[in-house]
Amino acid sequence: MSLTRRMALGAALAAAAVPAFAKDAPEITVVMARDEAPPASDIDAWSAYEARLRARLADGGGGRFDEAGARTALTLANQARGAAGAPPLAWHDELAQSARAHGGDLAHSGKVEHLSREGFDPSHRLWLLGRTTIGSPSENLAYHHRPGPPATPATLLAQWRKSPEGHWQNLLRASHSHAAFALLRGPDQALLVGLFCRPVANLAEPLPFLAHGDEIAEAVRGLDPNLNPRLGPPQGARQGTGAPGRRMMQLSAIRRDGPGQGDYVGGPVFLPTR
Repeated sequence: MSLTRRMALGAALAAAAVPAFAKDAPEITVVMARDEAPPASDIDAWSAYEARLRARLADGGGGRFDEAGARTALTLANQARGAAGAPPLAWHDELAQSARAHGGDLAHSGKVEHLSREGFDPSHRLWLLGRTTIGSPSENLAYHHRPGPPATPATLLAQWRKSPEGHWQNLLRASHSHAAFALLRGPDQALLVGLFCRPVANLAEPLPFLAHGDEIAEAVRGLDPNLNPRLGPPQGARQGTGAPGRRMMQLSAIRRDGPGQGDYVGGPVFLPTR
């Protein structure tokens, strides 16, 4: 299945998961959680997930990251796009971080799913790890479990071509400009995470997760005023019920799709500090 923040979740998907690197796991198992992140007031939940993602960058949960295979996946994706008349995708380092962290997190959780157990989605991962990108990615997952020769990137991409859930259409979407992949390997198993995006803008300097007022102001000033940058609670977060106080914030900018048409797209999520 491919997923963006704005897509509705299919109710017909599996309701239970098996370990992603279990001996008897099926070829693909997808589990969906609630498409709602914790409220902006739940600083502990956002901070804990950000820290967990950063830890997963170097921890594949018993698997190993195949960086050459991830780059090969991009080459194969661009070959398919070229054959379909779509422009090539450029590798995006912050998307790569997000894909790698999610792959490691899935290996630890023992499930293959787009949403974390807390309700964080692919966009939230980019907004927490990517400190310069304003954009909302869509995500493809492919899982292989079969004795014999290791799954190649081509084998994993072929799953998307045959998928009825929109994987291949997502890979070929002409509006995407950037992508990145993470390939995680275990015994007789492989997990491929692909992220696709058309960033709205990039900050000149990274906005820290713990951001001071002057750093926040500089990030806003550095954006094109035509993007109408704004600050607010993270997109996709549940409404909180607590008393006013410190809470997570997000820098967003508008993507204009035509005259009178626009959509605010999220960027780095941060915690204001004094």
